[in-house]
Amino acid sequence: MKKVFIPAALLMLALTGCASKSHHKTPVAKTTTTVTTQSSTTNVQIDGKKEVAYLCGAGNVKNPLRVMYGLQGQNVVAAQVSYQGALSPVMMRDTSDVNYNTFVSPQGITWKTGLATSETVDKVGAVSLVQPTRQVVNGEEQIVPQIVTQNCNIDDGRTVVAPAKKVKTTKTVTTRKVYKRK
Repeated sequence: MKKVFIPAALLMLALTGCASKSHHKTPVAKTTTTVTTQSSTTNVQIDGKKEVAYLCGAGNVKNPLRVMYGLQGQNVVAAQVSYQGALSPVMMRDTSDVNYNTFVSPQGITWKTGLATSETVDKVGAVSLVQPTRQVVNGEEQIVPQIVTQNCNIDDGRTVVAPAKKVKTTKTVTTRKVYKRK
């Protein structure tokens, strides 16, 4: 497994969105980020970015998840996930996976979506967000993948997240009749 060292500050600058709405009118500055692996150095140029909102989970329980994608021409080259108040490290695209858009961080966190280009990344659902965890298997400690969330569909605003049901509590009172003897 190749270790990737990413200058996180550069990718964060490239992937972080502006708070004002006026940024849509100005051209996006091109950012060059150096990705160093054990065997080579690669320059990744981020031409643009796109933020996508998802709803993840099974059944009626859907949790919101947001991803900021880094784009290079028609290719989606980087991703950073925000889920339940936590922000993932920047994950780079694993180009060896030809069936999915798979993004992997140096820590082993993986975000996997359906195949998409920069134009279709906001129309394609996601498979899962996975993180490595240490577990004891057959008496030996191993690092195994743990699914954080899965079954993510694009949140187009039409899907209504069912609010948590409020449980109505009742008080049970038992009465006992007491008879006086006369």
